[in-house]
Amino acid sequence: VVTADMNAFVPVGRFDRIVSVEMFEHMRNYHVLLGRIAGWLAPGGRLFVHVFCHRRSPYFFEDKGAGDWMARHFFSGGLMPSADLLPSVPSPLALERQWLWDGRHYERTANAWLANLDANRGAALEVLAATYGPGDAARWLGRWRIFFMACAELFGYAEGQEWGVAHYRFAPASEGRRFEVAS
Repeated sequence: VVTADMNAFVPVGRFDRIVSVEMFEHMRNYHVLLGRIAGWLAPGGRLFVHVFCHRRSPYFFEDKGAGDWMARHFFSGGLMPSADLLPSVPSPLALERQWLWDGRHYERTANAWLANLDANRGAALEVLAATYGPGDAARWLGRWRIFFMACAELFGYAEGQEWGVAHYRFAPASEGRRFEVAS
C-alpha cells in the first residue's frame, strides 16, 4: 500500500494492478492523472477505482465561507464526481467494466464509522490531539461525528438512488477491451 501526494508521486517500477480508494474525489485534472497512471501500469496491467459519486451531476467542494465546513475541513479543493464522469475523460485508459452501488451501502459504512468513533472516543481524542493539537481535539471529534452523520444522511437519501459508490476497472486503451456494465 502506498499513501502519497499524487501530485508529486513518482513510482519506482511499474505495477500490474493499481487500486485507488477514495482518492479521485480529492483530485482535479483527471485526464492528466489518468495519463500518469497509464504510464505506471505494466503491460496487461489494470486500474481499479473506487469513488463515491452523485448519479448524474458532478460538483466542486468549494470553500466560500465558514458555512462550507465539509469543503473546508474534509474535501478542500475536491469534487463530487458523477457516475459517468471518470469514464468520459479522454485518456490512454479505456473503461473495461463499471459497477454502481446503491448509496445505502455507504450509509451503513458511515454509521459504522460513527459507532466505532463513539465506542473508541478516548483513543480517538488521543489521535486527534496528536494530529491537530490538544486544544482542537474535541472540536475535531465533533467535526468527524458530524461528517459521518452527514455522509450517512446524504448517501441514504432517496433510498440510496442519488449518491452512491462507483467502481471502475480500466485497461490500457491499446488493448482494445470492450466495456461491460455490471448489473
